[in-house]
Amino acid sequence: MSDNSQVTAEDVQERAGIDRSVRFPVMFFFTSAAVWLFVATLFGFLSALKLAVPALWADCQFLGYGRLFPAHMTALVYGWAMQAGIGVMLWLVARLTRVEMTKAKAVIVAGHVWNFAVGLAVFAIWIGKGRSIPWLDFPGWMWMLFALSYLMMVVWVIPMFRVRRTGDVYISEYYVIGAAVWFPWIFITANVLINRGAAPVMAAGAAGWFVTNLIYFWFAPIALAVAYYIVPKIAGRPIFSYPLAKLGFWTLAILAGWTGFQRFMGGPFPAWMPALSGAATLFILIAVVATCTNLLMTLKGRQKLWEYSPSLRFTMFGMLMFAIYGVLAGMSSFFSVGKVLQFSHFLVGLDTLAVYGFFSMTIFGAMYFIVPRVTGCEWVSGGMIRWHFWFSAYGILTLVGVMLVGGLAQGGNMADLDQRFAVSVGNSQGYVIGRICAWFLIGISNLWFVYQMGLMFLGKGRKSEGPTLIHGEPGKSAEAAAGLNPENA
Repeated sequence: MSDNSQVTAEDVQERAGIDRSVRFPVMFFFTSAAVWLFVATLFGFLSALKLAVPALWADCQFLGYGRLFPAHMTALVYGWAMQAGIGVMLWLVARLTRVEMTKAKAVIVAGHVWNFAVGLAVFAIWIGKGRSIPWLDFPGWMWMLFALSYLMMVVWVIPMFRVRRTGDVYISEYYVIGAAVWFPWIFITANVLINRGAAPVMAAGAAGWFVTNLIYFWFAPIALAVAYYIVPKIAGRPIFSYPLAKLGFWTLAILAGWTGFQRFMGGPFPAWMPALSGAATLFILIAVVATCTNLLMTLKGRQKLWEYSPSLRFTMFGMLMFAIYGVLAGMSSFFSVGKVLQFSHFLVGLDTLAVYGFFSMTIFGAMYFIVPRVTGCEWVSGGMIRWHFWFSAYGILTLVGVMLVGGLAQGGNMADLDQRFAVSVGNSQGYVIGRICAWFLIGISNLWFVYQMGLMFLGKGRKSEGPTLIHGEPGKSAEAAAGLNPENA
């Protein structure tokens, strides 16, 4: 369900007021995220280049893979993904609750603290102060700075939800509020266990638990909140099945916290722990199937809209990646598969699929929808949006494809006890070349995105009554460009 109903002049006025109230914090987070996305892309390209040519920059310790890749992931997760998600969260809550934000300045101040923390974390990792803990590689004392600034940014979401103007609770609100309260729980729990004297084995387990729970309890809820808002809004009809939507939410909410330990199959943990995590990952496929079915049925008969609407195209591609991620995560939860792939390129490809595949592509769709509404101007070029989509899509598919296939080849070699470890490294080198090409494509796509976002931030967008479409004349609606009749929705 979305707030897509009979629109009156009063509704239009009210929504305009809400958009004005969140304009500065939303644009602050979006532009900050876009800058960090470019930084993360640069680190990703350099780390892939270093992995393919180990002798490159051999005398420069700052350009070692052990520093570049963790810096890349930190910038991608905390600089890009978290800030983009918070911007979407603030706008969605304000729109769906019909409550204007009154603490915009406090949120922006907290956002500056968060950016300072991200910059400090990336710099610390880059100069060799990292801890080799995936997605928590920054120095241990810094987690409190992240936690405090996050709470300062999202604390205003709960009061807005409590005083909402309508009695209905939309499924997007379920996901947004869930993400808002789940992140502090998983982030603080993981950091306390890792930094406060837990045994090294349990610290490693907590780190794996944190990665998968960040995917399922932050990235997935925010992306699904966007999908459940954007798809009905553009299709011009309500969600196909609200009970099916709630089934997906509660399945994710109940099972996601049990995942993570399947990353340590055969490791020094009781056998039931990775087995239980693997089973939970498999059952999360219920949420994946329920969500994708619901969205496809909502769009049934109006699929042509995705050819013209940037928001719908990016969102549906993100949901396709969500389905692929769910299937691959479930497949790797089987012991016969996971024991071969758990220390290979496969895991890097799977995590990248989560962060850049389904989350980032869906968030791009949200940004293409939200930014014109809070800035009062349209995106400059439909052609740039089109190239942003195709270069991103080809880039992420190439990146994930080569990492997954390369992981299969590498894992198979490592499982052969008659072969040296160097053989697995050598056989995976060709796939690393594909990783370089993928980040090059993604880098080009992100340049177009950052350029357009900068113009929108400066108010230099196109002044028009209608949206900027991927194809078609500026000013026309997606329905008109697609030749669809609104009355048939």
